[in-house]
Amino acid sequence: MKTLRTVLIASLAALIAACGGGTGGTGVTGTPTLSTGVMTKGSTIVNGVRFEDTTANISIDDTPKTSTALQNGMVVKVRGTVNDDGINGTASDVKALIEVRGIPTTVNVPAQSLIVLNQTVFADDQTVYSNLAGFGAIAANVTFIEVHGLRDASGQIRATRIEANQLQMGDVATDEIRGVVSGAAGPNATTFNLGFQAINVVGVAAIVPAGASYQNGSVVEVYCSVRPCISSGAFQASRVKVEDAQDTVFQPSSGQRLDVEGIVSGFTAHPGNFSVAGTPVTTTSSTLFEGGIATDLANDIKVEAEGSWNGTRLVASKIEFKRSVIRLQGNVTAASLTTFTLNVAGHSVNIETDSFTNGVVPPVGLTCVQIRGQRKVPASPVVVTAGEIRNSCSSSGRAMMQAPVEAEVPENTITLLGFVLDISAPTDTPPYEDLNGTVLTRTAFFDAVTPAGINAAGVSVPGTLVKVVFNDGTNTARQVELED
Repeated sequence: MKTLRTVLIASLAALIAACGGGTGGTGVTGTPTLSTGVMTKGSTIVNGVRFEDTTANISIDDTPKTSTALQNGMVVKVRGTVNDDGINGTASDVKALIEVRGIPTTVNVPAQSLIVLNQTVFADDQTVYSNLAGFGAIAANVTFIEVHGLRDASGQIRATRIEANQLQMGDVATDEIRGVVSGAAGPNATTFNLGFQAINVVGVAAIVPAGASYQNGSVVEVYCSVRPCISSGAFQASRVKVEDAQDTVFQPSSGQRLDVEGIVSGFTAHPGNFSVAGTPVTTTSSTLFEGGIATDLANDIKVEAEGSWNGTRLVASKIEFKRSVIRLQGNVTAASLTTFTLNVAGHSVNIETDSFTNGVVPPVGLTCVQIRGQRKVPASPVVVTAGEIRNSCSSSGRAMMQAPVEAEVPENTITLLGFVLDISAPTDTPPYEDLNGTVLTRTAFFDAVTPAGINAAGVSVPGTLVKVVFNDGTNTARQVELED
């Protein structure tokens, strides 16, 4: 269970430090690892591991950089080792990926979306802005930007960082698109598509690395150095970089540890096969889930798949939902076109919808409504962005709140979504259960709960996911369950 592992990991790290060791000291071994995901600054923190990067080979879009150039919200590939503590490591190579660079032709501020080089980009509450006051500071046909992000199942970019500081960019002299080749007539075709953008490879274009070949399904980066780059509807590529051929140091070997953060596509069922950020992933009956449960897995959900490469696929030992899945049941007390207020056993939660919400704003009334979504940043006021809205409920229609634990008073209360909930005496039998339905005592339940915090590597760790079901018409707890 994640909560117990977190405690053990932190204790191990403290023990190592107390013995005069540490993540960089003697006696600490490392597991060769490849990791791809959205980074946080602090050396390079990606997928829950803090990689020391001071001696790493670092590039942004293959332009050599130092570690100071790596910034929050960049999507990076990391090759290195992870220490025995599981939360510290050392990077030998770090490459920041860019999805698109150019001047947007359309900017829709209310929808937090824009179009640049025919690539649709969406921003959200976690998008990092550099040299911009926010999304509203981006002007159509004016602002030159570089977008880091993750592609969803339809190829749209969910922006994790929007860069407007040209000194920070990979190559300000070129426009760029990164994507998957489609519509090519054969290997190294001079015309193809990247998403909805037609690409024309000009006669003198270089293919990098020399001798590389691309075809339908290949991930490439195309560059244009003569602006305007769109002519007769086609992006005029003066250079084509074949990513797999260029990034050989980031190719996994059979049996190697591999961690990939991205958005799920091609999902049909668990256990089964799908893709995360273009990497083939397989889940099995042994796969663990954190921050959500197996039934939360679906297309367009952002996850981290952690496991090992079997030569053709990442076999996932763990799937972590990068934003813990919030589930709520209650009745609607107020509603507008895109937002509403949900009463959950006397606790009012503000719900907002966006272009990705499955479902519509329900009417005010006593009917039980179920919400699945994520908590919006910042933490206050509490707002949940709905991924799914259902006009039907589980748990016999009772009010319910599932969220990561923010704080606890042992044997007494936990805090979910900013609400302090008394769970000292649930009325159902059994009162406490774990994810597998195993009955727990009150003491065992609280021992298994870890509130959100910072681990020994300085990495933010979400709290244990807990579900509280309330008694009808009251704010008293009926049953409490661990959900990861």
